[in-house]
Amino acid sequence: MTNPIIEFQNVTFAYPAEEGDESLPAVRELQFCVAPGEFVAVLGHNGSGKSTLARLCNGLLTPQEGRVLVGGLDTSPEDNLLDVRKRVGMVFQNPDNQIIAAIVEDDVAFGPENLRVPQAEIRARVDEALRAVGMFEHRRSEPHKLSGGQKQRVAIAGVLAMRTDVLVLDESTAMLDPRGRQEVLDTVERLRRERGIAVLLITHFMEEAVQADRVLVMHEGRLLLQGTPGEVFAQTEVLTRAGLELPAPARLAQALRTELLPQMPAGLLTEEECAEAIFKILCEERL
Repeated sequence: MTNPIIEFQNVTFAYPAEEGDESLPAVRELQFCVAPGEFVAVLGHNGSGKSTLARLCNGLLTPQEGRVLVGGLDTSPEDNLLDVRKRVGMVFQNPDNQIIAAIVEDDVAFGPENLRVPQAEIRARVDEALRAVGMFEHRRSEPHKLSGGQKQRVAIAGVLAMRTDVLVLDESTAMLDPRGRQEVLDTVERLRRERGIAVLLITHFMEEAVQADRVLVMHEGRLLLQGTPGEVFAQTEVLTRAGLELPAPARLAQALRTELLPQMPAGLLTEEECAEAIFKILCEERL
């Protein structure tokens, strides 16, 4: 079995409490792994612990109990943080809060410069990263003139230029329109396929989770479910209790099966699967 690139070993973390309040754990006893090149989606309602989980992945937060390992390195010792953050890159929700330079290529160069990469290599890394996310033609552009999806692709390029093994997207598509969300997801999937980068996607869009290899469902700081998208979304009652719902195509298929087409198979998750099932049923009825 391949060694995991990220491993949570019984991890618990609580934020400092306000004076007079009890400090309650934001995440409790988390135990899971992410394999090299794997695409893992993390779902959960607001306050379920998703973003805390993301920040534990690269040492922005460190466990009070248990351990987080990145490529075998414990994230808690300060001496390990530079190596951990070289391996795990973060892209946050609002692209305007993470782009700091006035020119796109300067922003992408910021990470490698802080890692003290030689200048000639930085130039090559920046060009390579911008080409990888389809933004090379905008390398001299001012970020504030870009669309939301383009800004997030620039943020991803900044992570790629640091040559990370893992890309953590913490609600990175939340502020984008559907076109911008798809731009980012298409870019991430291509990078994963071509470069073997592992992806941990924190999202509240069920349709995004369908594209993952594996889905984790957080509820009240604990890991409630994990499995393939098909396995997780088959647990309708459990998801409902956690304040989540099925992806829209799955809800449509369920309604059609109940009201109109009892022949509709269970377990459909995408628009394509629904369309194929309806087409097959209609063709069989004509015979």
